[in-house]
Amino acid sequence: MTEPCTMSDVLAGLDSPGRGLTFLDSGPEPLSFAELARTTEDLARRWAGLGVRPGDRVVLAATDIREFALTLLSAMRAGVVPAPAFPPLAFGKGSEQVRALARICRAAGAEVCLVGDHSVAALQDAGLSCRVGTFQELAAAVPGPPPPAPGPDDPALLQFTSGSTADPKGVLVTQRALAAHTRALATALEIDCERDRGVSWLPLYHDMGLIGKLLVAVVTQTSTWYMSPLHFLRDPVGFLRLLSEVRGTISYAPNFAYGLLTRRVRDGVPGDLDLSAWRIAGCGAEPVRAQTLRRFAEVFEPAGFRAEALFPCYGLAEATLAVCAATPGKGMTTLTVDADRLAGQAVAQPTPPGTARTLELVSNGRPLPGTSVDVVDVEGRRVPEGMVGEIVVSGRHLASGYHEDPELTARTWRDGRLHTGDTGFLHDGELYVTGRIQDLIIVNGRNHQPHDIERVAEQVDGVRPGNVIALAVDQGDSSAVRIVLEPRSFPAAPDLPRRVTLAVQRGLGVPVADVIVIPKGALPKTSSGKPRRRHTAHLLESGELAPSV
Repeated sequence: MTEPCTMSDVLAGLDSPGRGLTFLDSGPEPLSFAELARTTEDLARRWAGLGVRPGDRVVLAATDIREFALTLLSAMRAGVVPAPAFPPLAFGKGSEQVRALARICRAAGAEVCLVGDHSVAALQDAGLSCRVGTFQELAAAVPGPPPPAPGPDDPALLQFTSGSTADPKGVLVTQRALAAHTRALATALEIDCERDRGVSWLPLYHDMGLIGKLLVAVVTQTSTWYMSPLHFLRDPVGFLRLLSEVRGTISYAPNFAYGLLTRRVRDGVPGDLDLSAWRIAGCGAEPVRAQTLRRFAEVFEPAGFRAEALFPCYGLAEATLAVCAATPGKGMTTLTVDADRLAGQAVAQPTPPGTARTLELVSNGRPLPGTSVDVVDVEGRRVPEGMVGEIVVSGRHLASGYHEDPELTARTWRDGRLHTGDTGFLHDGELYVTGRIQDLIIVNGRNHQPHDIERVAEQVDGVRPGNVIALAVDQGDSSAVRIVLEPRSFPAAPDLPRRVTLAVQRGLGVPVADVIVIPKGALPKTSSGKPRRRHTAHLLESGELAPSV
């Protein structure tokens, strides 16, 4: 039997009445895959009633997981192109989250932005470039004739790589690439729909939750339970209880979540918790830290968790989702290297712990089926194993480019390969990621452009405009932001760091480790006035850039 080559075909072919998706915030009853096929078919016809045609873009920013999933899947079935977005949680005047949503609507050229009922009134006068609607309006719209089935090379999904960016980059994924990628990921995970049960708290506006935990579940017709991200953050151990109750076998999370779960059971793991069925504990979306995962496995071993379930992976939206993944049942593989040689000579020299200044790196596994990975130098030439260079990816699962940005597309997808902007090396055929060529800051699994954080900080009274630098700083199991700035005048107001911290945390939801105020003219810049972020980090680390007193 020929495999479906579009997500529309996948949805039309769903037929299991006994397995399905359970959205816990909407009730305990599952939506069977057979029912999902019927529901998405009905909703696909109703997009016409909202004036939305095949090929039109719609931004989805609803907080209700069930409504979000049905809206997105019906759009794919109708040939409408969904663009998931972070739903605003703050609607006050000048809310940075509302401005971010407005930028995505404008960049997508969206016909409509669908949000939750409670958000409609707040967004009516927010300056969005499209009208605002709800899932209820879609469900109540007058159905039109069945829409034509989208073709394999038609767009299926528009993923924005940063919800906060001032100039959002929309990654365009075709129906063919999305269907192929989900099947490749299912193969890498060795999914058996009769045996496996997924459990997820990941937001569906993020590619790991959307593709890894929704679309893979749909393609394989694997029963999956969903709780909201807010529920998880309020009660992380409740997520583990759900895994225990339903005998969950597959779940993913960013590194920070494994650290959070470990900290929440400092008084001991609940005696009735049974994690023995958990066979794929995926970890990605931000740097994977060996210490965090090792500690998690040790703490939850009494509950039946096996270290062999640890499943590091690496990916990016431009590759649709995943590039490399560990081998199921193998657990985490690490390599200890000479830190000085890695930093100074770009060579990953295996070194026994304790014999030099060392760094333990986590393997992200091998490429997914149909994907190949190379590491290249600045000239694009392949380098030997153990040499650090840029990670480039090729294969049939890649996204096709950036929405309406041919210049950036040509720079990123060139010579038949995706240039990721990440650095790493290969060792025994497995990929180790060491950093980024670009200045992207990844915090709690979300991407943040430094200039977005800098822009928010600059708006604080007392900060000298154009003289702010945002840096990633290690903070235990994840990262936070360090902000370096020059004040308008000296001495700076004593509460300036506190006000900058609050502005960034409230505006972008980014944790701030510290704010460093430096003398006027001390901020490192290029001759053209651009911030030298990595040089600033180096000067701070060496003590050559000191805070003002």
